[in-house]
Amino acid sequence: MRPTLDLQLKATVNLKKATDGFFHFPLKQRNYDLLRIDTQTPRLLVVLDLPAERGDWMTITEEELVLRRCAFWLSLAGYEEKPNRSSVTVHIPPENRFDIEGLRALMEQSRGGKIT
Repeated sequence: MRPTLDLQLKATVNLKKATDGFFHFPLKQRNYDLLRIDTQTPRLLVVLDLPAERGDWMTITEEELVLRRCAFWLSLAGYEEKPNRSSVTVHIPPENRFDIEGLRALMEQSRGGKIT
């Protein structure tokens, strides 16, 4: 089976580490619901933590695209329904870095059909 992932990409300048050791990110109810349902292809939320200054977000040349700071992922598969809300705050572990190593691990997990 070929590994596949569906990603919901978000970016923010407001991703601050909380005292409980998680990043807290408000997600629209509709996005939360679409990401939490079980699907054959794992769906992930990926949040890019951008610098405060817009001019520092990225550099683009013919040779490279450089995004500043880090991105983090979260699987919401199986999360409970949160009815009658406009948004749901999700808690993203800082160890869920969306980098080359993390993406390779996610693709291997996807091959098995489940992201843990």
